[in-house]
Amino acid sequence: MNLEELRLNCAIKHLLIAMWVYPTLPEKMLMVIAMIFGAHLLPYGWLYKSKSYILFAILVPILSLIIGVSFEPYKLAIMMIIIEILFSICLIVENKKILSEFKLNL
Repeated sequence: MNLEELRLNCAIKHLLIAMWVYPTLPEKMLMVIAMIFGAHLLPYGWLYKSKSYILFAILVPILSLIIGVSFEPYKLAIMMIIIEILFSICLIVENKKILSEFKLNL
């Protein structure tokens, strides 16, 4: 299986999950979308060999499930905004580290 087939396979499975949840529990759709977002980061962690992607691929679905089941949807949305900010900061730090290591090897 090549990378394109893997990506397509994951996308179809995620779409099927969302299509199943929407008519069954429409009030939990935000939670499901947040969990799908987190799950889709995992292949990029492998592809880019990125600890940030792997960490957030595991953290986002777990936190989304806990917050989504326990609290109102707006709290889940706030959590996702905070996670996106942290994720962006982690990626910036990771990229700066890679760039500095690259410059040292020149």
